[in-house]
Amino acid sequence: MTSFLTVKEEYSETTVVTRSEFLTIVRHVGSEEETFAALAEIRKKYSDATHVCYAAIFDRSGYASRFSDDGEPSGTAGQPIMEALKASGLRETLVAVVRWFGGIKLGAGGLVRAYSSAASSAIKNARVVRFELCDVYELWLDFARAKKFTAAAARLPLRIIGTEYSDRVRFTLAAENGLEITAAVADAIGAKPDIGKLETRFIERPETENVR
Repeated sequence: MTSFLTVKEEYSETTVVTRSEFLTIVRHVGSEEETFAALAEIRKKYSDATHVCYAAIFDRSGYASRFSDDGEPSGTAGQPIMEALKASGLRETLVAVVRWFGGIKLGAGGLVRAYSSAASSAIKNARVVRFELCDVYELWLDFARAKKFTAAAARLPLRIIGTEYSDRVRFTLAAENGLEITAAVADAIGAKPDIGKLETRFIERPETENVR
């Protein structure tokens, strides 16, 4: 896997169906432990709610997942939320739908539609970002070559994700996993670069690029 989609920040919205109120919360979770902690926080905050149903995919591959009807008839809440979440392609994401019963029963079909619609709408409106697997490098340059490199960076197959100044300039660079960048940097500065690979990790793609 070289990239995945997730949510940037928590998003919530409310819908009302036949007097029942549904509050849908979409947020990032990076593990099962984070999922349970987030649910505990939601349940505490909305302790007067009738149900807190949810679905979560808490890994990057999409294999680690969990959902719950939380007292609603089996298959009417957690599963529809999970189907909406899977259809979105999001990973490391929790979708919780908090319901306050309005006094009128919706029936099994009505519940499925209500939870599915609430989850799908919130997922669609949440802010989504893409993380890509990148090799991270450090590059040390004197000030003259740093200026030249900065001017050329936009044309190179890399991104500057950090800059530090001392007696020289230290750039932290991100490039596509497996892509060799040393020659491109050398051409840009007209000299052999003092460059080394630090690690390989997932890095958020620039917000100027479309993630959907």
